[in-house]
Amino acid sequence: MKINNIIVKVFTLLVLLATTIGCDDEAFLNEEPKTFYTTNNIFSSDTQLDQVIITMYSRLRNFELTNAQIQGVGTDVLDVPEFRISNTFSDYSKINAESSNFRNVYDFYYELIATANTALSAIEEEGISFESEDKKAYLIAQARFFRGYAHGMLGELFGGVPIVTEVAKEPRFDYVRSTREETYGFAIDELEAIVDDLPETTTQGGRLVKGVAQHYLSEFYLALGIETSNESAYDQAIKYASDVIDGGTYSLMTERFGARVDEENTVTGGADVWWDLFRNGNINYSDGNRESIWTFQVDFDAYIQEDGQSVINYPRYFAPVYRAIEGFDGVGDDAGGRGVAFYAPSPLTQDILWDESVSAGDQRNAEHNISRKIFYNDPVNYPELAGQQVPQDVIDETNEGRGWIFPIFYKLNTDKFDGLDQGENRSNIFRDKYALRLPETILLRAEAYHRKGENQLAANDINLIRSRAQCDILATADDIDIDYILDERARELFVEESRWNTLLRMGGTVATDRIKEYALHPHVALTLNFDYNLWPIPQSAIDRNKDVKMEQNPGWNR
Repeated sequence: MKINNIIVKVFTLLVLLATTIGCDDEAFLNEEPKTFYTTNNIFSSDTQLDQVIITMYSRLRNFELTNAQIQGVGTDVLDVPEFRISNTFSDYSKINAESSNFRNVYDFYYELIATANTALSAIEEEGISFESEDKKAYLIAQARFFRGYAHGMLGELFGGVPIVTEVAKEPRFDYVRSTREETYGFAIDELEAIVDDLPETTTQGGRLVKGVAQHYLSEFYLALGIETSNESAYDQAIKYASDVIDGGTYSLMTERFGARVDEENTVTGGADVWWDLFRNGNINYSDGNRESIWTFQVDFDAYIQEDGQSVINYPRYFAPVYRAIEGFDGVGDDAGGRGVAFYAPSPLTQDILWDESVSAGDQRNAEHNISRKIFYNDPVNYPELAGQQVPQDVIDETNEGRGWIFPIFYKLNTDKFDGLDQGENRSNIFRDKYALRLPETILLRAEAYHRKGENQLAANDINLIRSRAQCDILATADDIDIDYILDERARELFVEESRWNTLLRMGGTVATDRIKEYALHPHVALTLNFDYNLWPIPQSAIDRNKDVKMEQNPGWNR
């Protein structure tokens, strides 16, 4: 009651003031706020501008760690188990231009572009204090990288999209789609403009270096060559990839190294350089890892204190549900943690890639890297079984209709979980994540060589990777085709590469052919009854662009 009386009195006073002054008094109506911030006056130093740049790193990290489609769900390498079919991204009776999966990716990259444009606009404002011209150049280089990178990603996934280079001052409804060639061209121009302003290496974990821009220049030139059939684009892809591969900064790790160099997998026994590549403390170039080009930073202390997204939830999302097996107890290290099997490997990544006729001796398939053996571990209730290996027929029976038992990929997991004494429950790991690793650049160059018809050079590149993995069988020129390259990418880069980008930039029916061939579930082939090589432009983007008609990509007007 007392509060209501005060409100009435204040309202009465305002009415009296308005009556006294008069509503036609412009001086009264024109506001002059003392602390109204815009991009024209909010920044005064390079330190403040750097916070905008850091925001882009953080958002991209979070997106890459949590977006299922970017990780490859619904492609030839990854889907969901049977009991999670309702969450799948491979039932084409349900997938259309209105699906949030497409909208979330499309909107994310344009939000990244908007932030980059904000930073670039602010950098050029008067009154900004820069520590040095080099610092200013590096800020510009990072912002333009993110802007070019985002356009390139959109081009690979959606084709030609609107190119946006300015901060929107007011709502626009008249964006025009560029061609896919123009979109790739813009991304290339952005990266070429700044590549020399990026450092060769940096002590700041996760910051952009020259090799990152060179890698994506190779990728976007390769994509441009596929789109235009222009061989000179393949030459440029080879040139930029070679700058990374042969430049002296990076090299494949061929010997054991790092924080656990004298240890083995505590669950399975055994270890090798491939296992070392994915251990905590080994991910960054500054850790002595010479094939690490770019990483996303993840830190347990930051997670506990303030950054709830500084975490990799792979043990939860990618690990199987061994506790469903009668005689197996718990969610310990031997189960790969507290797995709930949100995702499951396809037949390709679980078995086909590792056939002895192709992959004999491959370290990447060693038991300590992909663990396929399960051992009963409940001596209290099942003393007669404890320590014995679970037979395949028991696994098949447990899997029937569910699909929640599959191998543990230790590149996505650990045998030593952090934070158990601080409330963690083996759902997460806390190590940095690769954004780019040298083998991906090598495989780009191999693909460019193949598309030029130089298959022996392509085989030589692929054999750099296969030799490091101790494969008994090396590639020959006759082996090389797009499927062979995609298979090798899946062996080396499972859940590292953005598999949808890789498949869709191939053009033709590569994506749909492989998705149907290696599908985890029968409904994929039954519902994927049309070909496509681009994701649809989200219907929401088409609808809100009311002043200019935005065409939908082929195959999605259904």
